[in-house]
Amino acid sequence: MDWATDEKLWMRSEQLGEKNSGRMEHAVFGERVVGKDVFKATKGPKFGFWPNLDASVVSSRLDECLVMRPATPLQYLVRLLHLEHLSPGLNWLEGFTMLDGHFSIVTSQPWYDARNATWPEISAWLRKLGFIPVRSDVYDDPTRWYHPLQNLALFDVGGSNVIHSDGQLVPIDIIPVVPMGALQDFLQSFAHRG
Repeated sequence: MDWATDEKLWMRSEQLGEKNSGRMEHAVFGERVVGKDVFKATKGPKFGFWPNLDASVVSSRLDECLVMRPATPLQYLVRLLHLEHLSPGLNWLEGFTMLDGHFSIVTSQPWYDARNATWPEISAWLRKLGFIPVRSDVYDDPTRWYHPLQNLALFDVGGSNVIHSDGQLVPIDIIPVVPMGALQDFLQSFAHRG
């Protein structure tokens, strides 16, 4: 908290403008005008999700061992750093505020004239970048991907988390993770089998 104070990163929630939308983990503030930035603020005590390996799960489907658990504020910030490597300049850490009585991390992101990307578009884009799907045979539309050479995993890929704008895909709200330990071993093993 001292660091945020020293760097003048504390904001008043009124600075965010008018709340205009939001889904699971973010409230979105500001005008929805193409090319202008909107603010995204984590809401409630939530900071998104973080993948974990649940070794207690016994299944013939490898991907059922992966579970999403609530993320900590630090994990949320690490997620932003990894997203910056995947899509430079997409998100900016603006600061922190109290929103509806809860600590909130505030980022900004350009508003796009866009539609949700389709599964074939997402699959072609990620395969071109060297990612492989982490899925069982029953799923046609994988939301988890892994790049073995970069040791980078992507979670929650799809739906409205990847958009199509001006002929490009933009990962506006996916969860990139550099796995370590058991999760890394699991994903590398899956990559070799898959």
